[in-house]
Amino acid sequence: MLAAGGVVLAGVVLGAFALNRAPKGQADVATITHGDRVDLERHTVPGKYTVFDFYAVWCPPCRALSPALEKLAARHPALLAIRKVDIVDWTMPVAEQHGIRELPFLVLFDKEGRRLAAGEQVFDELTALFGDDGLDVSRATDKAPATSM
Repeated sequence: MLAAGGVVLAGVVLGAFALNRAPKGQADVATITHGDRVDLERHTVPGKYTVFDFYAVWCPPCRALSPALEKLAARHPALLAIRKVDIVDWTMPVAEQHGIRELPFLVLFDKEGRRLAAGEQVFDELTALFGDDGLDVSRATDKAPATSM
């Protein structure tokens, strides 16, 4: 009887681990610029949704969001690519080019390279596309306020 209880407990623990949605593959994540101007459309990935993550290393909310985006990309490696755009600081050309006034800032393109959403709307789109996995990204941003210019 005691052994059966141990087997059931082990099953519950393993089931809870599996429900945590462990990553499925290698995440498609790349940094494409450090402050320089960039043509986002040239960096979309055909056949995948592409999220452009405008960030800076000094931005605490960016540091909270980055692991959540990478985890989402690892869970959906065939469907999602993350392209990181390091603005470095507010005076760099890429921040001016794309009108970045707050970090973190996301832009989402569809599988055909068409812009779907920008800013807060990206979180809604990721949730619609990836369900609870997308919702996890939104939750990561709730932990820290955005950093503004």
